[in-house]
Amino acid sequence: MPRWLGHAGGNLAEIVYLLGAGANQSVEDWHGLRPPLATNFFQAALRCDKYSGDHYSERIRPVYEYIDQYWRKTKSQLQTDPFDLEEVFTLLEQQRAEAEWQQDGEQFRRLATTEFLLQSFLAEFLAEFEYHAVTSETMRRFGAILYGEKPTILTFNYDCILERIIESAFGVRSEIPAAFRGRPNERGEVTDEEIPYSHYNWNRPLAYGVEFAEVELQRAGLGTYVDGARFYGHPQNMLYPWPVLKLHGSLNWFRYLPIRKYPVVGGPEPQLSEERRRGVVLIRGHWWFAEPPDRDGWLLDPLLITPTLDKQRFLRQPIFIELWNRARAELSSCKRLVIIGYSFPPTDFSTKRLFLEAFKDNSPQELVVVNPDMSVVPIVKELSHFDRPVVVCRDLEEYVALYARRTAAHSAASRRRFPMEFREGQRVRVVQRGSIQVGGTTLTDNVFDGVVIVRKNADGTYGVRGIIKTAETDVIDIPAEWIEPLE
Repeated sequence: MPRWLGHAGGNLAEIVYLLGAGANQSVEDWHGLRPPLATNFFQAALRCDKYSGDHYSERIRPVYEYIDQYWRKTKSQLQTDPFDLEEVFTLLEQQRAEAEWQQDGEQFRRLATTEFLLQSFLAEFLAEFEYHAVTSETMRRFGAILYGEKPTILTFNYDCILERIIESAFGVRSEIPAAFRGRPNERGEVTDEEIPYSHYNWNRPLAYGVEFAEVELQRAGLGTYVDGARFYGHPQNMLYPWPVLKLHGSLNWFRYLPIRKYPVVGGPEPQLSEERRRGVVLIRGHWWFAEPPDRDGWLLDPLLITPTLDKQRFLRQPIFIELWNRARAELSSCKRLVIIGYSFPPTDFSTKRLFLEAFKDNSPQELVVVNPDMSVVPIVKELSHFDRPVVVCRDLEEYVALYARRTAAHSAASRRRFPMEFREGQRVRVVQRGSIQVGGTTLTDNVFDGVVIVRKNADGTYGVRGIIKTAETDVIDIPAEWIEPLE
């Protein structure tokens, strides 16, 4: 039985989000670039000095030679012309499989090296956008929505932008384990008290719906690693009931490669154990000029289902079997389905099959499609057998605004029917729906837990403490519809 079914919180979600690459288009880096799509990857990456420079180009020279050989496109042409990554990965995959069948070791190694360099290039460029996620107001507001709804999330994106905005919405943990307060060289072994600790109130290793063989603890400073059995065996480390299911893998999921980063001098050559070779590890990966991350001297390979026509070789791996089974179960029981930035390309039949199997007996009660391409709507309706009006938004910004309006209207209607009173001293949650000026600072669409009611005003607003402290006071007057009782 999958572990998620055995957890106390393993009930299926009523709300499911499905995210594609378009969901990240509100994020911009300092060059004004947005996370690339499969068709504009080279155009985007080669606008950066790092990737267009001679040093990086020389590091991945086999990639450019391969593309020039079969598509007659030079690096300068890739800077300006659309070019589909799926074609390159598909040809590499097919040629490599053929070389393996023909036992052509030299050709196999050449193709595998080219594929690995292209994958490293893709991963390195995508990873940089994670740090810009919280600079987008739209993404922060989307993170607050996910914080409030706690839905199941299915995503085809490799990057960790989603994880970053969820961490931001949940906030930084205030308490620090006593064992973690000393200097690193004084702490010695990781204590049981430290195992469940994360600097954020949301702990990534518990969010992916699967357990990893090795886990990097989610705290600042030097990387600290623990065995997966010990991490998930801790009584506080139960998998979250609302998972982020990354159906094509993730930039922080890795497998060990039987390749040493540096040769061993003056001793026997280390051997990679079979246990490490099979396991999937969760660590923060750092690429440097197409140089992959390493751990204990072994190179690491990110676990990604690259854009190829035939994904079955990847999908037969145990971790993806478990993830896709969970996704199918979650979809089949959901009441509201929100699809953001995914267009159901004709070449990706795996996702169409997922929908056809999930909705063979049931259909969602509400369907939301966020996509500038309206041709997606009839595709989704047919795959999910949905026969009612669809809520449609052009982009994530429009969806976030619509969500705020609907939430405010629902809250106002509920309060008209069931007026709620709060008492002095009561601890509540404030879900800010709009902006407020406090002492020269503008607060917009935040969530605050543990706020204390100080007074009720004659106009129906409440004075609360715990949102912000100014030079004059720490009590702020807010509308009653922003206040929710803490359960």
